[in-house]
Amino acid sequence: MERRGLLGHDPGVLRRAGRPSGLVLMESASPYVGLRYYETDDQHRFYGRDREAQEARALWLSNRLLIVYGQSGVGKTSLLRAGVVPRISQRDANLLPVSRIPQGSAFPAAVVPHHNPYSFALLSAWSREEPPTLAAGMRVAEFLRGLPEVMDRYDTPLPLLVAIDQFEELFSDLPHRRVYREEFVEQLVEAVEALPRLRLLIAIREDFVAKLLPYEATLGQHGRARFPVGLLGSQAALEAVTRPLASTARFFAPGVAEKLVDNLRTTVISNSLGEIGETVTDTVEPVHLQVVCSALWEALPEPVREISLGHLRDHGNIERALTDFCARTVAEVSARHGVPEPDVWEWLIREFVTEMGTRGTVYEGISTAGGMPNEVARALEERHILKAERRAGSHWFELLHDRLIDPIRRGNRPWSAQTVPNPSPAVYLRTAEGALADGDLELAEKYAGESIVFGGDRADPRTRAEAEAFLGGLAAQRGHLSDARARYASAAMLFDTLGDQIAVGRVQATIGRLLSTAGRNADALVELLAASAKLPGDVELRVDLARVYTRVGQHQAALGVLGGALTIAPADVGALLLRGWIEATHGDPASALKDLENAARLRPALGDDGEVGAALQAARARLDAS
Repeated sequence: MERRGLLGHDPGVLRRAGRPSGLVLMESASPYVGLRYYETDDQHRFYGRDREAQEARALWLSNRLLIVYGQSGVGKTSLLRAGVVPRISQRDANLLPVSRIPQGSAFPAAVVPHHNPYSFALLSAWSREEPPTLAAGMRVAEFLRGLPEVMDRYDTPLPLLVAIDQFEELFSDLPHRRVYREEFVEQLVEAVEALPRLRLLIAIREDFVAKLLPYEATLGQHGRARFPVGLLGSQAALEAVTRPLASTARFFAPGVAEKLVDNLRTTVISNSLGEIGETVTDTVEPVHLQVVCSALWEALPEPVREISLGHLRDHGNIERALTDFCARTVAEVSARHGVPEPDVWEWLIREFVTEMGTRGTVYEGISTAGGMPNEVARALEERHILKAERRAGSHWFELLHDRLIDPIRRGNRPWSAQTVPNPSPAVYLRTAEGALADGDLELAEKYAGESIVFGGDRADPRTRAEAEAFLGGLAAQRGHLSDARARYASAAMLFDTLGDQIAVGRVQATIGRLLSTAGRNADALVELLAASAKLPGDVELRVDLARVYTRVGQHQAALGVLGGALTIAPADVGALLLRGWIEATHGDPASALKDLENAARLRPALGDDGEVGAALQAARARLDAS
């Protein structure tokens, strides 16, 4: 794989990243998490899984491979993040952030060529504070070998713990990405063989375990184990209901929590004759428990301290709680952003519920997500209808949980009888995006082109701008630089007529990076300068601009741009490295030493980088000569 240096995208090594802020369904004061999974910071309210957490911790520390499996929604992620991870101290092991290898588009292929999207996503998750291009061209073993060894008090290397959550995504991804699967698993095997201290945990849905079996022996070597995660038993469910209230002023009246658990264990069924019956199980669905408890908590009037049977009867219905939540949220977002409620409901169903009744994903475009303004999607994310993830360089939205699918469908009922209008340019563009997600570039190009032709001059300028940018991306993937540049230029002109200067800047930055990758540095400089004027706070863009300045021999201009970038982000390693390299050969060697040493302090593995070593040597030689 290609390894880029200081004037390209420098390879990097992990800085421990802080936990991203969690998503909550209800009020922040609620002791329950609702539909989202528990994060590490939620450990103080994560109950009912003590035994499983202790057992999984012990198995992870003592095996080269641990497979944690269970049905969808059973709580594998919560157990891992809030149960197992908090029980591992710095004296036990060197623990990397829990990561995923999610579906979705990778960082633009024209900018980051020749990368495996799975390993790219994994390494990006381990180095969240770095630019997404950092992980391009690196193998998993190379990345992990670059981490400093952490020793115990006897100078013995501690285990290096790596967890990959939702591993089923490797086997359910888009068809055109399957070619990368075997190579990614080979990288994991290579890492396991190269680092005896590595301990790999894979969390996977139970129905995908069979697909993992062919790789189990090579990934686990001679030490592997499996750990099943089941539903909550009655006593564990009672703990999950009652113990989180210990940090609040509220409490359950005698028998109420037990009644709540009994309700969750009971399922009402009806046959074709309309006869209704009940079935009672010994277990409770964790998701159902959290939804009911969150809804109950939110509905209680502020003065209430004792939670009674009446409160449970009025506010403890799962389906009603979810439906009311969705309806209230859509109404609020619709009113705030001036988008009709029917349009929001139609968009949610069209984009986020597939024909198979599963969750769909939508990526965030320059100004819209699936035809809806990004501001609406972000508002629904803030209110926990949607969740957003940065997947290999792109932002993708999806419903927060499978349990929202039916409420979203029910919430749309008032408008379900409306006549479906003829396809609009926006619908053609959404279809094109779906074709691209399926790996069919020709079909994607066809529908995106029809979006423009169908709308003609009367088309919504924003939809046409998005379509032009989309076609520019397709042209770039095919290596048609002139066509890509023309499409992006049209998009920028349309966004400019809308007064959306941020969108214009993003398009210009994309053009500049494409031109830079093609070696057309003078043209790239024009585009990147224009983009920087519109996006003054984009540090990564400033570093790219400085890199192009350096390539055309304008070192003082590059230093000025980098100085501005480091004013915004003093600890940006890419900016420090590039400024240090320029100063070492064309500027002040003392400043070069300071920048390069700061970069090495922030990223210790840079001490083994040949280019960094050469720059340090050049700076010291010039300093001695002076």
